[in-house]
Amino acid sequence: MIHIYHQYKKKLSANAILLNALTLLVTFSLPYANAERYPDVPVPFKYGTGARIDNNLYVGLGSAGQSWYHLDTDKTQVGWQKIADFPGQPREQAVTVALEGKLYVFGGVGKNAVDDPQISALNDVYRYDPQTNQWQRLATRAPRGLVGTAAATLDGSQALLLGGVNKAIFDGYFTDLAAAGSHETQKKAVIDAYFNQAPADYFYNRDVLIYDPAKNQWKSGGQVPFLGTAGSAITAANDKLILINGEIKPGLRTAAVWQGKKQGAELQWQPRPELMGSEKGAAQEGLAGAFAGVSHDVVLVAGGANFPGAWKQFNAGQLYAHQGLKKQWQQPIYALVDNQWQLAGKLPKSLGYGVSIQDKNKVILVGGETSGGAATSTVTQLSWQGGKLYME
Repeated sequence: MIHIYHQYKKKLSANAILLNALTLLVTFSLPYANAERYPDVPVPFKYGTGARIDNNLYVGLGSAGQSWYHLDTDKTQVGWQKIADFPGQPREQAVTVALEGKLYVFGGVGKNAVDDPQISALNDVYRYDPQTNQWQRLATRAPRGLVGTAAATLDGSQALLLGGVNKAIFDGYFTDLAAAGSHETQKKAVIDAYFNQAPADYFYNRDVLIYDPAKNQWKSGGQVPFLGTAGSAITAANDKLILINGEIKPGLRTAAVWQGKKQGAELQWQPRPELMGSEKGAAQEGLAGAFAGVSHDVVLVAGGANFPGAWKQFNAGQLYAHQGLKKQWQQPIYALVDNQWQLAGKLPKSLGYGVSIQDKNKVILVGGETSGGAATSTVTQLSWQGGKLYME
């Protein structure tokens, strides 16, 4: 969950280009081929956020800085158009929910002010009105820092926010690193102390936060009956939230999948089948930064990243579970069919930490980063029809 702001130039290998071409050939030979391929976003884009209002897609922040872009899916030939810049500080990992025809942008990680010496977990809220092309900072703050948070809506009138890091611990880590300065021994001691803890000792958020834009107020949706997560994928299906994987501590993910249903003022939770491994007989390490959505009542999960071998080290008693391991971005696409996961296909390239946007029975993947952390500009559509995965 610790990242530095960078922008990268888009690079596609010959293999990735060939895979894209093959994907197009397959897609246009199938019954669902009337969908139009969406244009790339104008800038390499990762750790950003976005949402859909009617037939319009909106994405911004992350490696795009304060920029936001809009695509009218009925006029894709026009391409992505720049809208008003975000008025707050640049940030990564903000979350956005479309409510009553407006965008609501929550938190992220960045600086509270341009002259702040270090980043922190933010809890501010901004609203964008497409009718006026104007942003407004709202007079409210989330009751938790919102980094690694998952957000969705069940009814289009309220936002539900789950998970995320503990602000005091997260901010304190950067404060301690700054205090250590260039003293390598002290910096190593700070890093070791931070990563050498059990999952529960990071106090990731377990509260379900409900934001009501009509009253500009927060209320409780209860607590989840499992460890808080960060970087989980989230989607809504048949009036239920589906929360997929995420890290339970830095470097260690869970394969768990949970379903939350609104009952009264709170959400009631029950487990769904854990995400399967990408290879036969292999356990799933769990994913953070994955894409997720629903197509014809089938939950789709794609991409993400993890540290293969982290669970082996953790189960052997090593709390710093990802120490010495290499982060890997993932390609597999999974489908939850008849309450059972199956491997549905692969993305053209390994990808994670982009934006998932639900568009009727399509899941739109916007941007993200691929192996080595390079930001991409690609836009991919996933759908499930007739027992098959379609990709455009």
